[in-house]
Amino acid sequence: MKRAIIFVLLACLSTTKGKAQYWDKAFTSDLLILDEFVKRSEKGISFDDPLSYQGTPYNSPSYLPGNVYKDDKLLATNVGLRYNAIADEIEIKETLGTPDEEAKVLTKSEDVYVKIADNIFVFVPYQGGIENGGYFQVLFEGNQIQLYKKLEKKFTAAKKAKSTMLQDTPAKFTDKPEYYIVTRTGKFYVLPKSKNKKLKVFGSNKDMIKAYINENRLDLNDEKDLRGVIKYYDTVGSVSPQ
Repeated sequence: MKRAIIFVLLACLSTTKGKAQYWDKAFTSDLLILDEFVKRSEKGISFDDPLSYQGTPYNSPSYLPGNVYKDDKLLATNVGLRYNAIADEIEIKETLGTPDEEAKVLTKSEDVYVKIADNIFVFVPYQGGIENGGYFQVLFEGNQIQLYKKLEKKFTAAKKAKSTMLQDTPAKFTDKPEYYIVTRTGKFYVLPKSKNKKLKVFGSNKDMIKAYINENRLDLNDEKDLRGVIKYYDTVGSVSPQ
């Protein structure tokens, strides 16, 4: 993993660049060429028609301001960015005012990461390959471990009412996030849905973590509390998830 300096780097770049827009001239050709096709439909539902479904297939219904980085280099700042969770793609526009129809898809690369508003997204290959890799949101980065979030979405197709006495059920996108503890060697440990099963991931530190949770009245199924627990876990002497 090449993410050890992400937060320091972002802080430094935001200080030096301010809010002026920057777009590397080599960005569209050298960066990994921007793909042309943007997935904006699922089983007959157009993502561009939010009134036809509930929830959202994105991290945010609207594009948000953000930056694009490659390793330690700033490629573009104050561009329009949005994460498409259904397609597992980052959509990018040159500015927030650029028509959505002109958005491109950022080509997936381990070396490229984005900051969308205050959220950092990184691409993680699978067994060294791009095809089965995916984007993760970085919730915490410590000295020993990191906490990643995978923004999964469950799609439920629209249903026609069985009688005139009932209403049609619109299509729906439901958030089904998954959380992972990631070691500095790049090993992923998925955190189960159950609180008790989550505790087992902490291995030999399970009792210590449980005591910390009880003392501070934390809920492992609450994202903010989970981040706090992982932050504490990172400070213990030996971290060995399992």
